[in-house]
Amino acid sequence: MMTDRPILLTGSAGFVGKIIAPMLRAAFPDTPVIEVVRGPETKPGTVACDLSVKEQTFELMRDTAPGIVVHLAAYSSVGLSRQNAEAVWRDNVTASVWVARAIDQYAPDALVLAASSAEVYGRALNDGTVDETTRPRPNGPYACSKVVAEHTFMSMLPETARLIVARPFNHIGVGQTETFAIASFAAQLARMEAGLVPPVMKVGNLSAARDIMDVRDVAATYVALLKLADRLPQRSILNIARGEATKMETLLDKLRAMASVPVRVEVDPARLRPNEIAVATASTERLRKLMPWPPERSIDDTLRAVLDDKRRVVREKEVPLATPS
Repeated sequence: MMTDRPILLTGSAGFVGKIIAPMLRAAFPDTPVIEVVRGPETKPGTVACDLSVKEQTFELMRDTAPGIVVHLAAYSSVGLSRQNAEAVWRDNVTASVWVARAIDQYAPDALVLAASSAEVYGRALNDGTVDETTRPRPNGPYACSKVVAEHTFMSMLPETARLIVARPFNHIGVGQTETFAIASFAAQLARMEAGLVPPVMKVGNLSAARDIMDVRDVAATYVALLKLADRLPQRSILNIARGEATKMETLLDKLRAMASVPVRVEVDPARLRPNEIAVATASTERLRKLMPWPPERSIDDTLRAVLDDKRRVVREKEVPLATPS
């Protein structure tokens, strides 16, 4: 889809946002990309806006009148969501209401890509592989907020706006915070290699199996869907997944094999999630009809990139500077 009006990217400072911003500029070279951050500090090309505040969001949409809106801004930590339910609802639901209403008023013909989550399926994943027609059975504040956010965009956007709801499954990569399992494993290994902590890996449930993608592939898929929007219905939902699940134990074993020190694994009860789904994966039939799928980048390459990134972070920020003797 081509547009002579700006692309508005919310959540541009987030995990996916940092990756997708340059991809959008490359894919739409003649279209300005306006990055939205919560602020208050901004850099050239960014705008500060708290999307959970109606007046700020309406002013943003009025001033930019975007042709495309890529809505990534969200409270994204499932593990911390039960402790911060109010923040989850504010960032994932209230913000979605104001974004949808502002689009209705100031950009009613926009193409909107709203990033949801595979977490919306919840307990339905216990019944096997899901597809986009599977009825969500969310579990917990984060998943519930994402279901409501989906319905918000479906119901509040005008019929003239085209909506793509993306439901990404687990994605990992450089820059992910340690509230997520793979990033936590890699950071712990980097500290062990640096001699900062004992070689004991603290883990949660390793028997769980997850459909894992590289964040770069997720971001590239979002961009591809924007390009293919004219082939999609006015309202569409798509799972973003490889289509196969890998046990967390297997992923950890791969990381341990890349490490330079032997590591003992120890279950930390604090890292166990209540009512955790055993296997989470999805049908990718809809994506396969639109583009070559799955992406060619291997999980091993992604894991290596994550570990190397955490090594760099530990080396630059955590290893004590040597003092002269």
